[in-house]
Amino acid sequence: MRRGGKRGTLLVVLVLASLSVPVLVGAAGSGRPGSSRQAKSQAAGAAFQHEVTVTLKLIQVFVTDARGKAAMDLNKSDFALYDNGALQAITDFESHVLAVAAAGRAEAAPSPVPSSKTAAPLLNRKFFFIIDYLRNDLEGVQKAKNAVLEFLDTKVQPGDEVSLYTLSPIGGLTLLDYLTTARDKLRRTLAKLHEAPGITPVAGESELYGHEPMGMEALAADVFAPHGGHGGTGSRNHFAEIAAWAKSLRAIPGQKNVILFSRGFGESVIRPGDSANSLFQLMTRELATANAPVFTINTTTGVDAKIAQGVFPESSLDYLSRTTGGRYFPDVNYYARIATDIQDSTANYYVLGYSIPAAWDGKYHDVKVDVVKPGYNVYAQRGYFNPVPFGKLSPIEKHLHLLGLALGDRASAARDLDFPMLAVPFAMGQGVDVLLLSELSAESIRNAVGDRVEFVSLVLNENNAIVDGKRVDLDWKDFGTGKVYQYSTVSLEPGRYDCRAVIRNLDDGRAAVGSCSIDIASPQTGGPALFPPLFLVREPEARYLNVASQVKGGGEQGLSISRIFPFPAKEYVPLVGPLEQGATSLFATLRCEWKEERRGEGQMDLSAWLSPEGSEEREPVELKLLESVSRDEADFYLLEFGLPDNLIPGRYRLDIQAEDMVKGPAVRTMGSFTVR
Repeated sequence: MRRGGKRGTLLVVLVLASLSVPVLVGAAGSGRPGSSRQAKSQAAGAAFQHEVTVTLKLIQVFVTDARGKAAMDLNKSDFALYDNGALQAITDFESHVLAVAAAGRAEAAPSPVPSSKTAAPLLNRKFFFIIDYLRNDLEGVQKAKNAVLEFLDTKVQPGDEVSLYTLSPIGGLTLLDYLTTARDKLRRTLAKLHEAPGITPVAGESELYGHEPMGMEALAADVFAPHGGHGGTGSRNHFAEIAAWAKSLRAIPGQKNVILFSRGFGESVIRPGDSANSLFQLMTRELATANAPVFTINTTTGVDAKIAQGVFPESSLDYLSRTTGGRYFPDVNYYARIATDIQDSTANYYVLGYSIPAAWDGKYHDVKVDVVKPGYNVYAQRGYFNPVPFGKLSPIEKHLHLLGLALGDRASAARDLDFPMLAVPFAMGQGVDVLLLSELSAESIRNAVGDRVEFVSLVLNENNAIVDGKRVDLDWKDFGTGKVYQYSTVSLEPGRYDCRAVIRNLDDGRAAVGSCSIDIASPQTGGPALFPPLFLVREPEARYLNVASQVKGGGEQGLSISRIFPFPAKEYVPLVGPLEQGATSLFATLRCEWKEERRGEGQMDLSAWLSPEGSEEREPVELKLLESVSRDEADFYLLEFGLPDNLIPGRYRLDIQAEDMVKGPAVRTMGSFTVR
């Protein structure tokens, strides 16, 4: 895992060694995100404390009338809510109603009615699509993909979050897309689904022979295994994996709707005494407890009409849906009607909020919701678990928490601090070598996260496959004060990548996260190459941390930042975050590989243009060559750019051209920076 593209990419796979839904350590199982926060440690080595004593619990409720239709004319006073048998005062209330679609128009989004608040809804809908490759055939898989697309195109509303998983004999429960509101991203993933590693159509167990660990299996062995001993590949039980995943869903607030496409698990799993019955029951109970109704869709094709009509339902799927509060659909061919039925079951709901003492003991609370008027049926979660302090989480939950930090959206991940991060290409070999660089304030990290931490670096491609991962233990007491620039290198093939750096306290889970993205173009086949600049600003000398040199057995210790981008380190530091408004100069170190065209002879003609990002207007800027040096096949230029004194906050693009006035070849590149 030291270099990308050498042994194949790593797919984010949920196994018992590591899951992928965030444990929101600062919020109770169904509490409002951020309503209960962890306090900072009182002193070095002190036990982790929790200052907040009250948390807001949110309960999502579906109500039907005597005819089975959604009852959406109720008010707060119509509900009675009990927590462990004690009647609670409902302090927050929202009604979400799916507007009736006009002919030829898309349905309107569910909106809180009535509401005196202008803030975002207390809870939104979350859908977890799972396509079963273990008990399926290719036709069933394709129809499942069509059904997911139908739901995305016609039923998912603004604000809904969607996530995509597969279940396979080799990969187990595999995360392809984390909870996101970006439906187009999910569509692209579906289109490439047949190319995803670790996904195998239904086959015998012989498919497992010759299996090479990949995805989270390999990541657990190479990166996370030192924290819990869950590295390596072992026997796989899919019911146990889903049960563990369902347990983690408790931390996600509100109603989590699981939509499972499968041919079923067979009648034996619901028969007491069967070897698989206990694990199937465990999976079912955990999904129900997590407030995650499962809508099961039978992908068996070519079935008898009576079976398709549900006269003889697939027993295990039907049981799973009834027990968790979902619905069973006997024929995936009717995916448009299925999408409408699921929409009707999930889009009309109430949110009830009440305050309770915050407790960090992991105990279960029984919840009961009634409508005080007769003739109504109420569907709501049966209970929740209090959170536990990070130090008491299992190794599985700690792995899960880490991936939640790395993959979660900025708004939803339980981060204590964000720090700037960038990725800059600098050389071409079999792939494109990239410098990953983060700017860290030692004081801010120590205050927000603490001293004893782990540092994890991840690079993911467009399929959420991990192509590079590194992990080291650090003690921030060793870094003193001031800025620290963390860096590492990775070789990447052409494509788009998301890069993440996570600094996490090993005792209490406080975390700081850096993130950036990079598009890698195909390497040039010949001629000179001008690489994007590493921007610099004048500041006193800072400290640099080469992550690769800290990794046990790492092979990149000698590749220091001074060799990648040489610059006077006593006078300049890299510009990783935004440039302060009013700055009139910006510096950069520029790397050019002239190959056979140039060996230091002739004069250089350098020019540059500045433009707001997204605009085609270009304004020439003054450029000075302060210093140049040659090393191996590359020339390095230390440049100063004169900036207009009226730059407003925003993102800017700087285009640079270098030309050998004797040999003639001109090369171009560009870099971007932000002004705040």
